[in-house]
Amino acid sequence: MKKLWVMGLWLCAMTANASDTLFIGFQDYNRSPIQSAQDSRGFTAYLTRVLGVPVKVETIREHDKLIAEAKQKRFGLMFAPASMIMEANVVAGYEPVVRVPGQLAAAFAAPAASGIAFPEDMKGKRIGFTDKNSMITLLALAKLRDMKINPAKYFKSVTYYNDIDGVYTAFKYHLIDIGVANSIVYSSWNTAGGMDLNLIMQSQGAPHLTFAVRGDYPAEFKKKITDALLNAYKDPAAMQSFRGAGFPNFEPVDIAQYKAMMAYIAVK
Repeated sequence: MKKLWVMGLWLCAMTANASDTLFIGFQDYNRSPIQSAQDSRGFTAYLTRVLGVPVKVETIREHDKLIAEAKQKRFGLMFAPASMIMEANVVAGYEPVVRVPGQLAAAFAAPAASGIAFPEDMKGKRIGFTDKNSMITLLALAKLRDMKINPAKYFKSVTYYNDIDGVYTAFKYHLIDIGVANSIVYSSWNTAGGMDLNLIMQSQGAPHLTFAVRGDYPAEFKKKITDALLNAYKDPAAMQSFRGAGFPNFEPVDIAQYKAMMAYIAVK
């Protein structure tokens, strides 16, 4: 009886927590918290209506801060690169549930005028990455390991920037010869960004941006969240900002892909 009584208290507590404000931890390098909240109004309004609890977005740029908040179970949901989601899974039990369709890869690029077009042309040049913990940087470093390239010895200099804007600015002011960005950003730089870049090589692909739910929520509430995300495409207002980024809908995750990615980017 005592065990049943304790279990009943635990379930009541979890139900109460699920009825509080549900914060979504957004990992976003580019938008300010205010801009991100404004852009997500249709999405949060949709989730608030469907889940029956207030939903708010909390944007965080820094990897370490996002993981620290995840450890404290601050977020009901997280939306971040797959590597960060899997890290949150290890440290705090967050469960990946749906993702943006498609894959991301690390693209090594250089201005066409530089004449750097092949991997062997990169030797002795200056290279710029985003922060050391970003999935794209980890994918890029794994690619270099595959090629038996030690960045510290192969390149003239290696610089890590806080975000992708840092890499773009470094290109603009000729501070680097090679920049590493995700493949989608590389394409945008070559079109809307006004750059003429050579794609030198790409890493293996990895799952796209992913939603994860707190693992200690009741199973029925986790399912309700997952179903709401998978059906969000039916609500034009919910997906407005995502469609603007080229994401028409979400799809279920294949956890095997995530485990394969983590094995690939792990430092051996």
